Amino acid sequence: MPEAEPHNVHDPSEQLAKLQWLCQQRSASLYRDEALYLQILRDELPSRIRQALYRLVSDVDPGRFANLPESTRQQFHVAVEELGSRCSVLLTIEQLVHLVGQMEEEARRHQARANRELLNGLAQQQEQLTQSSTEMSSQEPTGSVNLSFDLPLSEPQRYGALQPRRDRREAAAAQPPTDDSPDSGDLGVLRSLFQLAGEALDHSAGMAEDELTSLAVAGSDSANKGMMPDMPDGLLYWMEALDQALSRRLRNLSHAINVQMLRCGLASTLLPVTLLEAVLNGQVETHSAASNLLRLRLPMAVGDLEQGVDVFCLLLRSGELEFDSHRLRRCRRRLRQHQQELNTMVRQQRHWQRRYLDHEARILWQSSTDPKPPQAPGG
Repeated sequence: MPEAEPHNVHDPSEQLAKLQWLCQQRSASLYRDEALYLQILRDELPSRIRQALYRLVSDVDPGRFANLPESTRQQFHVAVEELGSRCSVLLTIEQLVHLVGQMEEEARRHQARANRELLNGLAQQQEQLTQSSTEMSSQEPTGSVNLSFDLPLSEPQRYGALQPRRDRREAAAAQPPTDDSPDSGDLGVLRSLFQLAGEALDHSAGMAEDELTSLAVAGSDSANKGMMPDMPDGLLYWMEALDQALSRRLRNLSHAINVQMLRCGLASTLLPVTLLEAVLNGQVETHSAASNLLRLRLPMAVGDLEQGVDVFCLLLRSGELEFDSHRLRRCRRRLRQHQQELNTMVRQQRHWQRRYLDHEARILWQSSTDPKPPQAPGG
């Protein structure tokens, strides 16, 4: 009896199927660790908010909170507790996946708006060029030679001597009447160039929209059906998107609490959300402050203070929440292990995908270049 053929470890299809199976096995433990992290965060968030607010009030002006009326202090505490409880309800995997879809839709609208602004800028440049060319043509003296940038193929009647007489008649009949309108000459060429640029932008925007839509649909399907991506790159994106959505939730909660502080008189300034987002992205330099507090130096000259004024506000960040909680640190350590292993699996996935594409291309090349065997007569 002949022995069975050994398993082909170099088959790209089998290796990709194995990676998919491993990814499905890892999804269960990853989902469990993410859910445990969010549960611990929901439990510890109210105490961390109270501690950060106490440090903020005591560092900035200890007597400001004591000078407030008793009713105002009670209203402030109630408002902060309500904001914390409302945010805790949204700190679940399903709600964060839904927020990921909203963030992707926001990015798509921002990209579409940027494309429209670019097209409007091109249209304005076209109008300016039209006006300048019209002014230059009106200032030319009689009998002067006009050198145009038109392609010779744009107006076939100019080289009619090179065509047969019948072709000249057909071209003259098909050619629309020309005038001195802005649509003729070099403006037609410019319009075609702008049209090509617009089509390219629309094509890129459509590709980006399709990609974001597919990611949003994948995220919503995983939230609705309890499923997760079954390939390493999709699962890694799922993890990173959850972290970004969590950062957005904490940023919105921080801004809402800062607004309540401004209403109660505990703060004199309110930093915009865009500035908080820039701080989270590392685009703004900050100064040392207590956990979950933000200290910025604004370049404002007030009296003799020419170096600026320090502004304090609340800014909840997952890294600082983990620094103050050993339970969150343990969960984050396990999540980082998942992320490192997924990075390795993603590199393997891309390697075998390239191998698979090379294999398919080789098969198509060989099938197209091999000569066809001669057919038997009557076959």
